[in-house]
Amino acid sequence: MIIMEDVTKTYSTGVAALNGINLHIQKGEFVFIVGKSGSGKSTLIKLLLKELDPTSGKIYVNKKYLNKITRKKLPYLRRDIGVVFQDFRLLPDRNVYENIAFAQKVVEAPNRKIKSRVLAMLSMVGLLDKYKAFPNELSGGEQQRIAIARALVNKPAILL
Repeated sequence: MIIMEDVTKTYSTGVAALNGINLHIQKGEFVFIVGKSGSGKSTLIKLLLKELDPTSGKIYVNKKYLNKITRKKLPYLRRDIGVVFQDFRLLPDRNVYENIAFAQKVVEAPNRKIKSRVLAMLSMVGLLDKYKAFPNELSGGEQQRIAIARALVNKPAILL
């Protein structure tokens, strides 16, 4: 599902965030990337989402060679990847329901499917009663659970 071969990422400032990384993650595996602040964890995630390009090396996600994927095909790649961002990236002007539904609307899901999937995700994370609340009305833990629900609503093959 995820393969990185001798991946290096050096920023324009000269900072080497990753150097010669080799990683093979198969379907069904759970992998935790841990390290100190500044050790390259966020850079690794950005490379997998193709928010950044590697300085060298090869990256494959779901058998797609990221080094050569076009911008036009990026949305299709990202549909198979659910992401819980460090800062959650909830939309402040949208309520909980709308934040989760947004991921379904991006993939043009029918409205009846959106409603059932969003309600199922809210139930799963134990926040069904908060569907009308806005992010600033939630605790940090509740915001995190909403971000998890949004990451899972499209049934991604990969969760980051």
